[in-house]
Amino acid sequence: MMANKRFVLLLNIAALLLLATTARPLSAAPPPAVTVAIIEQRIPQRAHYYLGRVEAIQSVDVITRTEGFIARRDFADGQLVKAGEALFEIDPALHQASVAQAQAQVDSADAGARHAQVNLARIQRLGDQRTVSRAEVDAALAQRDTANAALAQAEANLRTQQLQLGFTRINAPISGRIGHSNFNTGSLINPASGSLAHIVQLDPIRVAIAVNERDYITVAYRQTGDAGDLSASGYTPHLQLANGQEYTEQGVFESVDNQIDSQTGTITVRARFANPRHLLLPGGVVNVALVAGRAGPVVMAPIAALQQDREGFFVLLVDDQERVELRRVIPGDQFEQEYQIKQGLIAGDRVIVEGLQRVKPGMEVSSTVAAPAADIAR
Repeated sequence: MMANKRFVLLLNIAALLLLATTARPLSAAPPPAVTVAIIEQRIPQRAHYYLGRVEAIQSVDVITRTEGFIARRDFADGQLVKAGEALFEIDPALHQASVAQAQAQVDSADAGARHAQVNLARIQRLGDQRTVSRAEVDAALAQRDTANAALAQAEANLRTQQLQLGFTRINAPISGRIGHSNFNTGSLINPASGSLAHIVQLDPIRVAIAVNERDYITVAYRQTGDAGDLSASGYTPHLQLANGQEYTEQGVFESVDNQIDSQTGTITVRARFANPRHLLLPGGVVNVALVAGRAGPVVMAPIAALQQDREGFFVLLVDDQERVELRRVIPGDQFEQEYQIKQGLIAGDRVIVEGLQRVKPGMEVSSTVAAPAADIAR
């Protein structure tokens, strides 16, 4: 009897537990998690990267054109100089004396020429009167011509000596930074002395870029004119300095070499950059990016968002109610890890880039925003 009571009690407890279990509502499964990217409208860029060598557009060795002792040096090593600015002055005393001597020779020759002309006129009058012979007239004419030639020679010598005097003032032929000079006041110099100093133009400056043949064709193909003129290609050169800093000045294409190097398969393209702070120095190495930008902003989407079926390309979006929507799109050009979207998306749309295999249109999801599309592309 007691056993029957215990059995009934156990049945009652089991029934109560069953009722409690069935009465508790089942917890719904959480919506699948996805990562979305926010669609942007911006100007996309395509770039090719190279190493570039900095070159001076102009550089010149300062050389004397006359001989003498340096009387004055008007610059310091490393100084910025302007074209026409005085650098050296050679002691002019000897050259001034040579000019004075040449001037005296001109005066003497001029007097001789005038005397010969007067004498010729007198002899010609006597000849007309048949007082002197024709031979005397011819001799007077020859003396006049000889005197005039002597005057011309003296005048040429005077100009030469004046030039030599002018050469005692040595000026900067170009603007730029002047280097170290071993010549100082008191040094004897002449044309055989070689370079007195070296001047390098720093602003603007040039960068030589060895572009591989494939990239060169890609860049040049974007223009309709001469492939040797890249100014209309839509690409612009940009630099990164040796310390990793972006150079703020944008370059312009200057020239393209006339042949491809058969050893390296590259062609040298040169670009010119403003260099007002003189951060770029000849011989330096920089990172160069040839960047292509479109004319205006376009809609861009990550490659990871695009899918394709028999009907074409599509993306899965997440709407304001956190539900998945299928949207047909028409892609355009590819830029790095992004596509231009010609039709189907607008700025602000949220496209799924991660978790696509777990969802389908109409499903509710839990979305997390990824990095901006431009960062994903990089």
